[in-house]
Amino acid sequence: MGSSGRDLSIFVLLAALALPGTVAAKEPLRLKPSSKWNIHYADDSCRMGRSFGAGDEKIVLIADRYQPGGDLRLSFVGKPAYTRLDEGVVRVIFGPAETEQEVPFYPGSLADKTPTLIFREGVRIVPYPPDVLKAYEAAVKAKKYDFEWPEITPEREAAVTYIEVKRSAGQPFILETGSLGAPLAALEKCTDELLDHWGIDVARHASLSRRVRPTSNPANWMKSSDYPSEMLRLGKRAIVHFRLNVDVEGKATACHIQQSTRPKAFDDAVCKAIMRNAKFEPALDAEGKPVASYWLNSVVFQI
Repeated sequence: MGSSGRDLSIFVLLAALALPGTVAAKEPLRLKPSSKWNIHYADDSCRMGRSFGAGDEKIVLIADRYQPGGDLRLSFVGKPAYTRLDEGVVRVIFGPAETEQEVPFYPGSLADKTPTLIFREGVRIVPYPPDVLKAYEAAVKAKKYDFEWPEITPEREAAVTYIEVKRSAGQPFILETGSLGAPLAALEKCTDELLDHWGIDVARHASLSRRVRPTSNPANWMKSSDYPSEMLRLGKRAIVHFRLNVDVEGKATACHIQQSTRPKAFDDAVCKAIMRNAKFEPALDAEGKPVASYWLNSVVFQI
């Protein structure tokens, strides 16, 4: 399967905060694994997780993937993941060979109040090089919304042995993951099987000559007026990952919530607005014939 790469994340926001960008010079907390990798197969997503450290220093790494490709949605659960900031940017390194990259985050917590650091966007273990980003920006400017991102080789995945996270507030931490080759291969197997669960012709989809192509900028499919009024009143925010079924005519026929930070009012707002505004050109198989496919993305509700 080819990688669909970075999505065109849709932001529904009403205000922005200026946050400090300097990283405190502290020695990182280095944590070794305290559990095996666990791969969870769901109907609409795949997840791998592992615990590192113990007691008050314990961090659980959660990596979600919603389709075949290189993007990961990372969350870190545990007291060391606490930050006093409402949002901001973290610096993450998939070491020892990959370069540092910045990813926006916001904090959350579990039902038992355990702090959670949630990456607001997908991240790849290999950052996009400047020339690829420039080509992507040119494609969007030209109103082409089906940009194909370069794939990550298994060799580069296997070379990663730790993940380092730095923040402007809070102690940095390093998770000694060991080689990510095997767990990412298991995650890839899971995401390939997702297509079958979705009723996609996997064989035809493996050699598409064109993926589903939005005919307008997805960033415009939701407006600030789509922010659920009760959630706005309560100061709630959310990240909603969704998937659309797209038929051979390019029509979105169903909206599925793959994963969400909830409440459900956000999920309902996403599907209502997206189904109303989404327009596509259909996917084409190797012979150039239209084929039923899918399109997925995420919506970030931010006050």
